Amino acid sequence: MSVVARWGRVSLKVLVDLSPREWRRFYAYFKDREIADWNGVKPIRIPEWLFQRIMLDEERAGERFGFGIYNEVGRFIGSVELYELRPPAPSRPREGTLGIMIGERDLWGQGYGRDAVRALLHWAFEVHTPPFVSVRLRTFAHNKRAQRAFLAAGFREEGRETQRDRIDVLMRIQRDDWLAGTS
Repeated sequence: MSVVARWGRVSLKVLVDLSPREWRRFYAYFKDREIADWNGVKPIRIPEWLFQRIMLDEERAGERFGFGIYNEVGRFIGSVELYELRPPAPSRPREGTLGIMIGERDLWGQGYGRDAVRALLHWAFEVHTPPFVSVRLRTFAHNKRAQRAFLAAGFREEGRETQRDRIDVLMRIQRDDWLAGTS
């Protein structure tokens, strides 16, 4: 498995390189009710083999860039991705939406999400060719922990959207701002 980015205590590896055991953990994260709630979705109900096939098909089609998050001892602890790529495949994307999930509850609130976001931004703005020009995200207004991590990585709030049952915070970071903040 090749590491595509490192930041702080985390390394990112492409999803296609997950081991069978890591795929089982990844699948379990998506079945978990609490994790699903934090992501604003329902737990998945499809079989593991279909989950893996869909994820890999989307990767291969260029619809998303997904990465496994590994802690400092090499333990698979979650995933981070860029999706809703613009322009869409087959063009080379320059903008995407960030999604992140730390699936191991014992590691919540310990800075792994913040490091994973920074590793992904490093990959998007400094490693990927051509580099992304911006990354956006949406998070729940009540998820203050996530907002702190995103702000610490350089994101700025762009606005708020009221949904049927919640308020979403819209955030974005530009490549120029990332480069200015990391130099």
